[in-house]
Order: sequence, then C-alpha cells, then structure tokens
Amino acid sequence: MSFVDKYHYICIKYMYMTSSQLQIIFNRIKKALAANHIQIALSELESMCEASDVAWGIRRDVGKLRESYGYLMKYALDGVNDPMRNQVLADIRSGIMMQGALIIRNADIEESSRQYYSVLRYERANSETSIADLLVKYRSGNAKMSLAMLGGVSEPKDGNGNSLVVEQEGLARRLFQLIWVTYPLTSDDEAAIEQSLTDDSLPLHFKELLVSAIMLGAIENYDERRFVLLAGEYMRGNTHIEIKALCALLIAMWMQRMNLSGARFKSILDLMKDRDGWKSDLKMVFMQLVRTRDTDRISRTMMENVIPEMMKLRSDITEKLGSAKDLEDLASLEENPEWSEMMEKSGVMDKLKELSEIQADGGDVMMSTFSHLKSFPFFSDIANWFLPFYLEHSAVVSAFGSPGSDVGEVISASPMMCDSDKYSIVLSLERIPKSERRMMLEQFKLQNVNMAELRNSELNPASVSRENVANKYIQDLYRFFKLYRRKGEFRSPFDSPVNLATVDCLSSDFDDTSILTLVAEFYFKHGYYRDALDLFMSIAGADGGSAQLYQKIGYCLQQSGDIASALEYYLRGELLAPDSQWTLRRIAQCYKLTGNSQKALEYYSRIAEKKPNDLNIAYNIGNCYLELGDYEAALKHYFKVEFLDEKSDKALRPIAWCLFLTGERDRSDRYYSRILSDKPKFTDYLNYGHLLMTMGKYREAIENYRKYVDSIAENASEEFENVMSADSKYIKSQGVDAVMLDIVIDSVLSGAFI
Repeated sequence: MSFVDKYHYICIKYMYMTSSQLQIIFNRIKKALAANHIQIALSELESMCEASDVAWGIRRDVGKLRESYGYLMKYALDGVNDPMRNQVLADIRSGIMMQGALIIRNADIEESSRQYYSVLRYERANSETSIADLLVKYRSGNAKMSLAMLGGVSEPKDGNGNSLVVEQEGLARRLFQLIWVTYPLTSDDEAAIEQSLTDDSLPLHFKELLVSAIMLGAIENYDERRFVLLAGEYMRGNTHIEIKALCALLIAMWMQRMNLSGARFKSILDLMKDRDGWKSDLKMVFMQLVRTRDTDRISRTMMENVIPEMMKLRSDITEKLGSAKDLEDLASLEENPEWSEMMEKSGVMDKLKELSEIQADGGDVMMSTFSHLKSFPFFSDIANWFLPFYLEHSAVVSAFGSPGSDVGEVISASPMMCDSDKYSIVLSLERIPKSERRMMLEQFKLQNVNMAELRNSELNPASVSRENVANKYIQDLYRFFKLYRRKGEFRSPFDSPVNLATVDCLSSDFDDTSILTLVAEFYFKHGYYRDALDLFMSIAGADGGSAQLYQKIGYCLQQSGDIASALEYYLRGELLAPDSQWTLRRIAQCYKLTGNSQKALEYYSRIAEKKPNDLNIAYNIGNCYLELGDYEAALKHYFKVEFLDEKSDKALRPIAWCLFLTGERDRSDRYYSRILSDKPKFTDYLNYGHLLMTMGKYREAIENYRKYVDSIAENASEEFENVMSADSKYIKSQGVDAVMLDIVIDSVLSGAFI
C-alpha cells in the first residue's frame, strides 16, 4: 500500500462513526418505528449508511426498502385497495431493523474482542463452508456411524483412523458456532436447518443443539427466519425438541420484544396460538422462567445455611463414630436414633425439607452445588453448555468405559438434574481413580439401584414431561448466562424479571389475568415485591380491585419504600373490607411513618377496641401519645404493656423518658437504673445524662455524656452537639438554665473535669 493509499485509508477510517455512535442513530430508528414513522426511520437508516463503511449490497437493500415504501404510500394515497398492504409494511419494518443491525455489526467485526466477533471472523475466513455444506457433512458422518455400529463396530473410525464419534462432536460444535454468528440467515440456510430438524435419521441431541444455536443468534440480532424456525419446531412432534423450541422462542421474543416484526413470523405465531395446549404451554414456560428469579436466593440458602450446618453435623457424627472404621459401623449409624435426633436439633432437617419443597415446586436447588464444577475444559467450548446429555458422548464413554454403564444410565435417567450438571458429574467422576469408581458402582448395586425399576417408577415419567423438559432446559440456559467464563459479553434474559405479558404479540394471551396472578403470587411469596407490584397493578387495571389485591399492592409499595402510595391502597382496601385488622394495622403504621401521629392513633385505637390486650397495639398507642406530647396518656399505655408482660423490657425506656418529661425524676431514676444494669444502649447514657442534669447532678451527667460520646464511631463531637441542641428544649423545660447547659456541654467536649 502506497503512502497516498494509507493516508486515504486513515481519512476514511476516522471519518466513519463508531458502532456506539451508530447505535444512537439505530435507537432513533427503533423509536420512529414504534411510532409508525416509517419515512423518518428510512431517513435515519440512510444516514447510518452514509456514516459507515457499508457494503454495496446493504446500500442496495436500503434503496429497495425506500422504493417499496414509496410504492406502498402512493397506492394507499391513491385509494387503491391492497390486501397485501399490512404484510408488505411488516416486511419493510423488519427489513429496516435488519439493515440497521447489519450496519452496526459490520462496524464491530474488525475490532471487537467479543467472542461473537472472534467466531464471526474465523467463519468469514472459512467462508467457502456454508451451513448447508456442514449439515450435509454431518448427515454423511452420521450415516457412516450408523452403518458401522450395525456391523458390530463399537468405535467406528474414518479412513485416517480418526474416531468418527469425536469428528461428529467437533462438527456439531462447529455448526453451533456458525449458526450462532450467521446474520441474517439466508433462505438456503433456513431450508438446510429445517431439513435437518425434520430428518428422522439425525440424533435428537443434535437437533436440540441446533435449536439452542438458533436462539443464541436470535438474542444477538432480530432475524425473522430464526423465529420462524423455532416456531416451526414447536409445531412439530417430539416433546423434548418441541418444548425446548418453545422456551427458546419465548426467550428470544422477550429479548427482542421491541423489534418483533415480519409477516411470516406473525402468520406462524397465529397458527401456534390456534394449537391445542398453546395457553397451557405458554403458562408453564412462563412460570419456569419466572422461577429463575429465585435461584440466587436458593443458592444463598444452600451456601449460608444448609451446607455449613451439614459440615458441622458431619463433624458431630464423626465424633460419635469414634474408632468406627468398617462399613458395618457406618450401617449401624444409619439405624441409630441419636443420628436422627442430631439432625432434628441442628435444624438441618427443616432446611432439607424446605429445599425439597422448593425443588418439588420447580426451584433450582442444584445451582450452588454445580456452579463449582464448570471449570473443566469441556465448558470452555460454548456449544457444550447447550449440549443435551447422551451416553454415547465421548466424555461419558471416557468416564464409564461404555455407553451401557449402570452409573451412566442412572445419571442420564435422573429427572432432578439438568444436562449441564449431568456432564459436570461425569467429568468429576472421570478424575476419580478406577478402583474408587468400581466401589461407587458396587454401592449402587448394594442400594439396589435397578434401571428397570427406575424406568417404571413414578419418577421416570417426570423426566419426559413437558414441564420437566422446560424446567431443566431453562436451568441449562441459566447456568450458561450466569457461569460461562465470558458471560459478560452476552445479553442475558435473566438479568431482569421476565414478563411475557409485556410482549405486544403475546399480550392477548394474558387477557384473563390467571397467568399474571400466578406469577405475581410467586413473586409476592418469595419477597420480590417490586416485581409483584407491576403485575398486581396490571391485574387491578384489567379486572378491577378487590380488598385482597389492594392489600397486596399496598404491601408491595410499603416494602419498596413508597409509604404514601401504600397508604392510598390500604385505604382503598379498607373501603372494601372495613373490619380487616391487618389492613387497619398497616394504615396505622403508614400514618405513623408519614408523621401523622393523630391519624395513626385513631386507627390503633380502633384495633384496640377489638384487641384490648394486644401488647404491640398498646405500645404503639403509647408512642403516638408520646409524639403528640400527651405524656400522661402515653405513660398509661406503657404501664399497661409492662403490666401485661412483666418479663419484657420493651416499655422500660419510654416509661423512663416519659417520667423524666413529666418531672417524676425519682421514678425515672429507678427505671434508668434498671436499664443501665442490663446491656444498655449508648442512647441510654445520653437520656440518663439529661435526667441527672435536671436533678442537679452535673458531674454524673458529664460522666454519662462522655460514655455516650465514646460509643460514637465517627464525628463524635459534632454528633453530640447536634443531639444536645435538639434535646435542649426537654432539659430546659425541667428547670435547667441555658448557662448551666452550656457549661456541661463545654466540659464534655473539652475533656475538662473539675
């Protein structure tokens, strides 16, 4: 390249916008399309072309979009009745989105370090190989393997002596990558993929891998052909691939919810909605996606509570065993009632029961256990995170010696583990010496693990049920997006709560609000109040409000910190259920939190009429009177609390403070003496100092104030001055003059003690 050429190249390079700058224009295009301003979107798209080094083909396709919309507008304005108008318009919108995404993608290809673009650069360097070519090669390899195995060859080889199994696995991974990064899929790509998905001679695990590759690419960029392929697979037979295709489709629709367009996809979506079982499948997959919201909490429970308690229990059991070393001693331990008693006392049984219930409800209790087993080289390859577990895989054969291994079949048949976790177990076992693996197999036999029984048990039907397939597939996806070493490079569907009801083309399927109610109740039950709130508000808008619904909306708002709005909904709930004690308590609490002690007192008093001996209500009534300045009335209720529960010290501090404010110094002194004798708080020294000031015991007051100051970690002097300034009105009201107060404060701050 000559100097002039280099100079020209540099000028061109820096004249064009970066991908982030182009994204700003693309966002304007999306906004224009959302408002149905097609002309504006086309103008913005043309400006993207001018601001980037796009190929001639993209400029040509953008020109065709402009031409198509020009004809559509002309015929429409001329009054021509065109039955295809909506379809053409949908295709134009889809084309605008596709060309914009292509322009940004091209700007990133050369320089982006993301794995997506690294793979794309590699595939472009090998552009002579198409998706169709690789699929033909895979189909040919599969036929050779089938023939070899029919001939009794357990490890088929190619002409060069290489394992056909390993070659097919490598080819499957290559196809996964190529389908993932190809954008947009051409009609030839779509036809080749569809042919493979409908080919009965190809293994199911390979087809499921293709489904995941289609989905991963669909998350990256909106490509109508991918959505049509996934929808088509949902419309076809096999339960595993049907449900996985639906999960993949709904996840892709959620991630591309602002970009969904195209007449073909809308047409096949309508066919899907006419299918028997569509709504039940939609509800089921939606709930499986929603349950992922709880995975982190479940994992924390495992790591912070269950596992530490189990480790502690293990230590206790080992101590009980003493010198026991043989299996007979271990077996006798299982029958020992002391062991069950230890489990009960430790609380582990309750935790395990809770986790068992969570798992039965579809919760992911395995994430924390298997997250540490994803560092094997096997998981460095992105395709392997999506690979269904099958016994013929080379990793499984390497661990167990043959596909027919009893242990391998037990793992494969387990309905409790997702495919990713099954591979984790296999890879872990491979590192165990063969002698110990044999011992494990013997233990399985000792425990009478019989595959025929397992297949016929109640557990096995669950392993092929629609719900279990969706549950385990979504767990596989969750592990990839949360644990893959380069997870930060991917848009994750699990970074925020999934709400399929907000996807425009699915919203009509939620018109009866039953699914939304189910999801909202799940969020509410598990403490995800902000997520539950959005859904409860949608339900209230669609069905109108009930007392219970308003209560839950109020509670969600209160837990989210919006006390004023919570109060509004509690009051609505009160109108519909005026005798609800729960609602009255919440209203009183909200009034108190918003500083309206008078209204809070009214509601607490209404509750007290029904529950005169409720300690918390009496205590809160006392607090309201205290805040309103009626110290005598406050004392009456605090004394009631003390009388009803002599063992509680809950009322001691407010009683001591009210006695101080009413001038009953000796009685207040006795109460503070009780408080300071049993685990005093640092504010107790402050308040007692105030009392001592009013009793003329200035040196003792200074001593207590210093204890208060010493207990403050930061800005002690400033904090002390502020609190004394705020409390000075109480001290002065009890006869202490301002000069004396200043002298005491000065003494505390200076450290002087005369």
